[in-house]
Amino acid sequence: MKDIVSQFAMQLTLAEKRELVAELKGAIAEELASRASGPAGPSRCPRCGSPSFVRKGRDRDGGQRWLCRGCARTFSARTRGLLASSKLPASAWMSFAECMADALPLRETAARVGVSLYTAWFMRMRVCEVMALRTPDCRPGTFHVDGTLVMGSLKGNLGRSGLLGLPRPRHRNGRDGRRASRGRSKEWVVVVCGVNELGDCFCDICGRGSAGAGELSVALAARIPAASAVVTDGHKSYGFATRGYRHAEVDPRDPSAGDINMVNALHSRLKAFLRRFNGVSTRRLQRYLDWFRYAEAFKGGGMDGRERLFMHEAEGRYWKTRRFTHFEFGDAMVYWTRQLADVSTVV
Repeated sequence: MKDIVSQFAMQLTLAEKRELVAELKGAIAEELASRASGPAGPSRCPRCGSPSFVRKGRDRDGGQRWLCRGCARTFSARTRGLLASSKLPASAWMSFAECMADALPLRETAARVGVSLYTAWFMRMRVCEVMALRTPDCRPGTFHVDGTLVMGSLKGNLGRSGLLGLPRPRHRNGRDGRRASRGRSKEWVVVVCGVNELGDCFCDICGRGSAGAGELSVALAARIPAASAVVTDGHKSYGFATRGYRHAEVDPRDPSAGDINMVNALHSRLKAFLRRFNGVSTRRLQRYLDWFRYAEAFKGGGMDGRERLFMHEAEGRYWKTRRFTHFEFGDAMVYWTRQLADVSTVV
């Protein structure tokens, strides 16, 4: 192999070498994408999730199709696949995986992949959804649980929208929001985090201002296995939320009684991760939290992170369509629901 490389190095110009590298990367991407698809058939319908389906003809390329008994629609092994539904080649998605693994800014990512800024943004939204589905569940253990606050952000062209509009006065570079949001203001988004001694972690949005006991109970039940212990800082809401677990409380002011340093370190890493993007829109925040959780889950693996992410892209499927992605409001919808409630009261 070294002899071949040295031979090409002597004969090719710099531009030809770059073209050769691009062709090799494209060939590698196509090979990995073909391996990821695999010969095995689907286990359920990619649209409705029904496990009942029968064979129904073949595609133009000879691939098998199935007929779902639940939604009565046909599908193939590539339906709702991330790469199969895209017009971009596999090499573009491989370059995008490299940018995602390095958490590069969106404009730099678009320039490297050779797509528009909007396409790069939508690719990021799709890959974040794939990462959320591919991140393994937490294993039983002792979880350190605590919440952190992230400043709410209404990024976008809401001021130009005739349907909704900006629901509050504009903040000047975030200064007004920080000045008026001391304490437990609704301008802050609560993110409840937990991590165990095995390194399994979770980060989920849990309301605004302060998380209630009911919201915490739902969030912890969805992430923490039943045979686990939970250590918190003694906030009264955790007493109700951790009723199904072995619960221990520590006093942050008394280190001799124990600590929750694992989740405090997780908070630091999360804030450093979000700081790279100079503010994340609140309605997209959960996608970035899933991205961070994926990076935490696979940071100790022996496989290259870029290649692993591309394999997960090739194997991954999406559930939210492009239209639903644009119309998701997330926790920011609390502004408009509050306004509609005031209007209905007046009427």
